[in-house]
This record gives sequence, structure tokens and C-alpha cells, in this order.
Amino acid sequence: MDQRMDTQGLADLDAIDAFKLAIEQSPKDLQTIAKEMEWSGSYVRRVFSTENFFPSIIYLPRFCHVVGNSLVLQWLQAKVMTYGIPKVDRDVNCENLAFRIANIFGEVGDLGRKGQEAVADGVLDQGEVRTLINETKDILTEGYELIADLRILERDLAAEGKGASA
Repeated sequence: MDQRMDTQGLADLDAIDAFKLAIEQSPKDLQTIAKEMEWSGSYVRRVFSTENFFPSIIYLPRFCHVVGNSLVLQWLQAKVMTYGIPKVDRDVNCENLAFRIANIFGEVGDLGRKGQEAVADGVLDQGEVRTLINETKDILTEGYELIADLRILERDLAAEGKGASA
């Protein structure tokens, strides 16, 4: 169905973020997903509002099937595996954000270089494929950690009614 994501990166997400990412990674739009899940418009709004309202656990397998990925289940497993382990607080400000985005581009560059090396002879071997998978996972890890921190900042700013400082 899909590739496993980094445990800590997923564990840093909130439930709403896991559902949003599962939908964002789906080839289907939210309206199609809601129709296939038989969710009303008000139900969808409640699931994606700031209140703690989520689909019942018995619907999670169906949700994963409908969206075409198991990200919500991976998130749940990551939360269980890291329960009780203190989360590293990564503050996001303008300087930190620019640095972290540059790191993601650096990881993408690494993947590009390894990809060029891997295809140079016109044949992919198992070691090259593993290297490409690991380089891709590095990008996803950085990205998921940044998404988690930005979502926290987004909620904090909405609660405070202001913007982030430099």
C-alpha cells in the first residue's frame, strides 16, 4: 500500500496532522474520500476542526483503504512506540525555518547525486536501490519533523492571533 515513514517524525505529529497528511498523500480529493467513507459535510468539518474528534477505531482500516495509504496507522504505532519519551522541543522562527528548509534541499541534492550515480551504468543493483530508499527516507524525516513543528506553530499563532518573529 505504501512505504513506512520515520517513527519519530510521525510520532511528533498530532492526530489531525496524521489524518491531513494521509489525505494529502492520497490520489483522491477530500470530497471523494468523504463520499466513499459515507461521511456528511458536518462530520468532515468536525474531524478536521480544532476539537478532538476523530473517526472511530473500527473505521481506520476502511479509511486507510479509501485514502490508499496506512499513514494514520503508522502514526498510531509511532505514538505507541514513543509513548513516555520526552519530545524534543524544536522552536520554529524565521532563521530556524530557513536553515531547516536548506537542510531539506541538501537532502534532495544528496538523493539527486546518488540517483545519478546509480543510473550511470544503466542498471540498478540492490545496494543502489537501498541507498536511494534511505536517501528518500532522510528527506521524508526532515519534512515530517518540519510539518509537525509548523503545525504546532500554526495552532499557537492562531490561539495568540499573531505572526512568527525573526
